[in-house]
Amino acid sequence: MDALNVGDELLAEARGGANKPLPEDMHPLARKLVHGIDVFSDWTGKIVCLMVVPIIFVMVYEVIARKFFIAPTLWSFDISRMLYGMSFMLGAAYALMRGLHIRADFLYRGFSEKTQGRVDLVLYIFLFMPGMLFLLYAGYEFALKSVLQGERAGDSTWAPVVWPVKVSLALGVLFLVIQGISEILKAWYAATRGKWPI
Repeated sequence: MDALNVGDELLAEARGGANKPLPEDMHPLARKLVHGIDVFSDWTGKIVCLMVVPIIFVMVYEVIARKFFIAPTLWSFDISRMLYGMSFMLGAAYALMRGLHIRADFLYRGFSEKTQGRVDLVLYIFLFMPGMLFLLYAGYEFALKSVLQGERAGDSTWAPVVWPVKVSLALGVLFLVIQGISEILKAWYAATRGKWPI
């Protein structure tokens, strides 16, 4: 199969991943940081993907209770919504490491690897990191207030606690900031060496 015909979902596999070897000419500290951060993001992604199991059980239970026993639940929608939101935020760093975030790369993919590295480096340093640091600060305040108040959902009849969801929002942004450091180091390598480290 021609490399140009590979679907976008497979292009992500070409870059990123905790198990791919890093080049020997990468600075030793950068190699350790990239490897450590990527392993951390890989493990958090694998753990977070297990949240899909309770989401499936909740939704199947709701469908059976509603359709076969005419006994809809008050809690199933809220539980599935909260678990989905938590898994989305906590898995974002894993998706960033694997190159799975949406990007408009109709121009980018035609650039040389050195130019790709330069573009990524500038965007990570001047857009991604400031935005994520702002979200981290705001998310921390948001989560702390929710925990201290023992906040409950005001849009639900059974009013579940929502602070775990808000804490996961802040943690997800923290994980993205950490993974952003790895991505900056990879982009620096590509911008200076003309090839991606992984």
